[in-house]
Amino acid sequence: MDINQYFEDLSFTSLRNDIAHTTASSLRRDLIAGITVALLTVPQTMAYALIAGLPMSCGIFAAIFSAMIASICGSSRHLVVGPSNAIAILIQAGTAQILFTYYRDLGGVEREFMAVNILMQLSLLVGIFQLIGAVFKLGRLTQFVSHSVIVGYLLGVAAAVVVSQSYTFLGIPKYEGVHATYDKFLHLVASLQSIHWPTALVGLFSIACMMILRKIDDRIPAGALMLLIVTMIVCGENQIIEGGLFGSANLAETDRIYHINQVGDTGLFYGLIPNWSLPYFNWKLMNSMIPFAFAVSLLSILESTSVSRSIAASSGQRLSVNQEILGLSIGNLISSFVAAMPISGSPSRTALNYQMGAESRFSAIFSAMAVGLFAFTFQPVISLIPLTALAALVLVTIVRIVNKKQLMLCLNATNSDAFVLWTTVIACLFFSLDIAFYIGVALSITLYLKKASTPKVKEFDVDEKGKLHHCTKKGHTEKKVIRFVKVEGELFFGAADIFHSNLKAFTLADTTTKVIILQLKNARDMDATACLALLQLHGYLQSFARQLVICGITPEVLRVLNNSGLMELIGKENLFPFDEKHPNGHMHSAMERARELVKQNEDIQLLMRPDRQNEKRLIHNKARGIS
Repeated sequence: MDINQYFEDLSFTSLRNDIAHTTASSLRRDLIAGITVALLTVPQTMAYALIAGLPMSCGIFAAIFSAMIASICGSSRHLVVGPSNAIAILIQAGTAQILFTYYRDLGGVEREFMAVNILMQLSLLVGIFQLIGAVFKLGRLTQFVSHSVIVGYLLGVAAAVVVSQSYTFLGIPKYEGVHATYDKFLHLVASLQSIHWPTALVGLFSIACMMILRKIDDRIPAGALMLLIVTMIVCGENQIIEGGLFGSANLAETDRIYHINQVGDTGLFYGLIPNWSLPYFNWKLMNSMIPFAFAVSLLSILESTSVSRSIAASSGQRLSVNQEILGLSIGNLISSFVAAMPISGSPSRTALNYQMGAESRFSAIFSAMAVGLFAFTFQPVISLIPLTALAALVLVTIVRIVNKKQLMLCLNATNSDAFVLWTTVIACLFFSLDIAFYIGVALSITLYLKKASTPKVKEFDVDEKGKLHHCTKKGHTEKKVIRFVKVEGELFFGAADIFHSNLKAFTLADTTTKVIILQLKNARDMDATACLALLQLHGYLQSFARQLVICGITPEVLRVLNNSGLMELIGKENLFPFDEKHPNGHMHSAMERARELVKQNEDIQLLMRPDRQNEKRLIHNKARGIS
């Protein structure tokens, strides 16, 4: 198996390469994998639409049209995209905020229609942000977001989903308005006396049914089968009630007590015929929409790249992160034309696709086609699905949203990782989810910059063979005429002050030091501020008749020194580039130059003595060539 590699190129030939390597056998495996994934996709996408508070068609269209286009234009052979838990709950929170701010007076069908319009504008903005990222090849910037942020955010999302879906699961009226997860939880606890027990019992039966089906065989589409079984039971119960099982009871009263809400009762089911139209766009919403849309686009990229990389680590495929972002962007632009939810990589569907032996992106294409076929075929049944069964599906699947191994890894790796993770989780509980996501990202970048802005400045001893040896505590405090200092890490503007103060400390600690040799072989990203720090250090040393010698200079650093004028100021004779053919050569040369400078300094000090003026004249004349 080839070692997994990542590159940044954009290309539209990946589909052509898959076609060129397609055989009848590979197509058959892709078809079987696609159908299997579709059986998992249909119930999941409906459940995610329920989480987002949108019509079922918004989730199903995303799993058909957007997912198909993203698979064609993407890079991974196994990635399956579509609506996801994290994206759905973020959409729900953002849409609710916008509706509450701008359309508080709307209700019923008008409110749902406006929610769909907001979704279209959201998908358009998400697609545009991701397209910009792909065209300008900004995929590498995702590396600055710690994985602890993603794990913490998903853990917070899991808590938010459990709280929000518990209302539907228990038949408790939803908490209207915009509220943090913590407030929703307190309201839920206070409303437990309002549990609709028939709804709750059906929900519990749905969970038990899924658990039993999964225990029988993991390959069984437990979600789809559970929805079918529960729908048939609830429909049969309704027929019994309407047939007069309760005899003397008033029918309207019986309906109120025993009726279990179904998809068709909520107004969240408008049919599954796509209505292609230009995306809704309202400039009035932009101030609220842009931060929300950027959070969705960034989360979608992080989820998708994380999933595709984990699968590529097993398959050995060479991925392009920017190509993957391009596929997502085009898929989300398609979503804006059919009122579909923004898409992201799905860990569960992608893993199932790979496990079923999929060999190319045709499996994802077949899956999207099968989703459309299943949805249109069973359209009459979809409107009869109990909402509590969908909520049960969400509650069972949400457990898998966080990988336990990754969670423990982030908690135990470093204190910084654990701090970022728990801060993100707490932010998800007390703030809106988009704000919580930004808090986690900002904290992650801040901690990265803190580490990057602290270069390692260590003193070493150099033996006669040019080998470096760590200085002991005694070695740091003893007086030395020549000190060899090694610098490792980033030398950008954020590290300049610490870099300068650490180097200056060596000269303050020991007044006998005459030459500082600075090795920059492992220094990176030197900029103007770091050059200024070097210039100030050089000037400081010169003012005390001391010298600066720099060795191990890489071509990148040498170019910066030349362009900034430092090469002339410090002197070319004091600069020694790194040569791969002679790895220790720069240290030998730097040490020879340092000894020469020390000798010159001693001669000057000697000549400054009053009793050596005649000798001073002789040396001066000799330097001028006078015998």
